[in-house]
Amino acid sequence: MKKLTVKTILAVLILALAGASIAQAEVIPPYGEGQIGLPAVVLCESLTVRKEPASNASAVQKLGAGRRIIVTKLENGWAECFLSDAVDAEAAGWVNADYIAVDPAWYRTEGKTYVYAWGDTAAPKVALLGADVTLPVLKTEGEWLVVGLRGASGWIHDPENADGTPDTASVPDGEPVTGLSDGERYETVIMVEGMEETVSYEHAVNANIGIEIDFDHEALERISGPDSELFVSVYDDSRNPENYLEIIYSEDDADTAADQVYEELSQEYEITAEERMLAGAGNCICIDASGAIGGEYMPEQLQVVYIIPAEDGCRIARAHFSLEAAEGFGVRFARMMDTLQVFGRSGE
Repeated sequence: MKKLTVKTILAVLILALAGASIAQAEVIPPYGEGQIGLPAVVLCESLTVRKEPASNASAVQKLGAGRRIIVTKLENGWAECFLSDAVDAEAAGWVNADYIAVDPAWYRTEGKTYVYAWGDTAAPKVALLGADVTLPVLKTEGEWLVVGLRGASGWIHDPENADGTPDTASVPDGEPVTGLSDGERYETVIMVEGMEETVSYEHAVNANIGIEIDFDHEALERISGPDSELFVSVYDDSRNPENYLEIIYSEDDADTAADQVYEELSQEYEITAEERMLAGAGNCICIDASGAIGGEYMPEQLQVVYIIPAEDGCRIARAHFSLEAAEGFGVRFARMMDTLQVFGRSGE
């Protein structure tokens, strides 16, 4: 993959943002069969593609939450998948069908929309979606939709409920958006290593870099600085951590920052770059360094870098974790990123 790929993705993203209008909140019906098969979306944080439909078959690659794939065959709980709907595409392999939604309906937001832990407006809010976010609908229950988040699920008030509107938030630009205070805590359920886990989150606000984010305070230590937020595994030495998520502000635009990150990581890793939708912060560029150069094996240390465009530059979030912790801390960091909100920095 060449650097041109990163620039091309960024150019497409910028054009899409420039030309996009805010959509009406709506439920979009399933798309149906395309050129090859049915569209599907990955629901878990890390889904292994295998050569054969068996759990002991050789692993081909990993797919992240929200990745769109094409399914052509279902067999004994396994799905044959393609990564493209092009007529000349080749099968990537097989994935566990329990962790994908095949040809789901989709929910698309109009404005900032709350996601709840369960179907009750008194339930804890687990996410605040930005405008024009599209998520798969897993099921409906009365006036509520259950949507797929990254490694978890959440509940949204159906836009066709009694008063005809979803639960939205009116938030002034340039201010924290969730309404939660720094240090405020709540509990929610996420999927970690294929199992539901109740997690106690703490809300973090850093006005100097213009972000707020939720973290598992029992598993991570928060280290705040004037120009960064660092979340380190409680099992690591904080002076030399192995499993951490660091968020910084950069005055560079997203294109420049992506080039710099790509140049740095490509010296050691086989990397991929793709557009990613974060539930709270919207579109970003995700640079995934999960393969060694040559692609023969996965390195012991993995990195996923999120570059979030903003009017005042960009925010760069770097998740660093060991291969053994990919299904643990890797999942937690990815789930944290969906709680990230970006706002104007203090003094701007």
